Amino acid sequence: MVLPATQRSARAAHTARALLDGAAAPHTPPRAIIAPLRALLRSYRQAQVSLRLAAHLVTVSVVLVAALGARQLAFPAAQPAPVQVAPAPVHIADVQVQRGLRAAPAARDDFAAQPAARLPDDQLAPAFVESYTVNEGETLGQIAAQYHLDVATLFWSNDMGAANVFAAGQELRIPRLKGLPYIVAEGDTLAGLAERFKVRPQAITLLRANGVAADQPLPVGREIFIPGGTEPYPADVLARLGGEAGVAAMAAVAAGTVREADTNLRAGPSRDYDKLGVLDAGRRLELIARHGQWVKVADSSQAGWVRADLLGLSEDQVASLAETNDFPPPPVRWVWPTHGEITSPFGWRSAPYRSFHDGLDIANAAWTEIYAARSGRVFESGWCSGFGYCVKIDHGDGIVTIYGHMIKKPPVKAGASVAAGDLIGYMGSTYDRSGGGYSTGVHLHFTVKVNGKAVNPRKFLP
Repeated sequence: MVLPATQRSARAAHTARALLDGAAAPHTPPRAIIAPLRALLRSYRQAQVSLRLAAHLVTVSVVLVAALGARQLAFPAAQPAPVQVAPAPVHIADVQVQRGLRAAPAARDDFAAQPAARLPDDQLAPAFVESYTVNEGETLGQIAAQYHLDVATLFWSNDMGAANVFAAGQELRIPRLKGLPYIVAEGDTLAGLAERFKVRPQAITLLRANGVAADQPLPVGREIFIPGGTEPYPADVLARLGGEAGVAAMAAVAAGTVREADTNLRAGPSRDYDKLGVLDAGRRLELIARHGQWVKVADSSQAGWVRADLLGLSEDQVASLAETNDFPPPPVRWVWPTHGEITSPFGWRSAPYRSFHDGLDIANAAWTEIYAARSGRVFESGWCSGFGYCVKIDHGDGIVTIYGHMIKKPPVKAGASVAAGDLIGYMGSTYDRSGGGYSTGVHLHFTVKVNGKAVNPRKFLP
């Protein structure tokens, strides 16, 4: 219903008074324009404009608000400040590298979008900011995913092309961005490295931790990091592991580290076995099985046996390995049982009285070491009839050796396995008179028996 003009004027005047007085009115315009209109009315009043005319101005303003909407007025509503929602963080490894590479067209920009292993606080932070201790059974791909890196970055960052085994317990270097490290060689240039690793020169220079400038020679001998750099896996690694998927699936295994240089790798668990090669200190070897105190080991090139103590393994580590007898019998190897002078040979003798001597007497100073002449099993150790302190070893095939007149109780026990050259006692002059034994001085009496019959030891000794 359209109101008469007099009523519309009266309503506008009433609304104008309410605005000026700060009171509420039934026909008050939207709150968004109350303050501006109130100020406008006061200015009209000060200019001696009639209240009726001011009321008509209010009416016109209300109509404009309805027609155009309060947001289109010259006096916009005071809206609450919009909530600033932070965008999801994009972990760029180095802001300067990112900015510089965006400034020019690129063949490869993907590395800049890779999430970093760790967001650096300082643009001068080095490429490697963390390390990770590998657990047995973890794969290289799992560790790479944990740090939002690709497998190749971890592979090259830890020189795994030259590694013999991916060992549990080893420390991996974790870079904060995708790429690979490189040690600058004589003759290298910035352009050459960029071409080799398929990046732009800016990728190298803008990583400030490299300390490399486009107008300066590269620092020979220093390791730098090539952001976004790539290099093919070695062909032998791909062949051994079954391609790139095999590299990612490579799992960490229990391993030992060679402690001493020139450690022998043998074909079986004793020194009687042939030597397969010599191992350098620091070399990692996968632990396969054990036999006694020897451990079967392997790496990417060969397998063999090493004494557990030469790998720095604890007793618990050795005991945790499966026991195995899966190895060939040792080759026959004899060694001299001690050092010294032969004072009485095998056979008949006249001193100290005529008798048949069933072994060799080898004399030297007291406490001279005595060794097993061949590998075998100790079946008697201690005080022996006739011989005093002695050791008797069964070598199989009916062959037995006897070591008599030791100075004290032998350090080996019955039931122990020994290898040729193992220490079994010390030279002395003990004997058992009640058993028919006798000794005139410090020496070793060494006997070899075949099927119970004494034979000349010289037939066997080298």
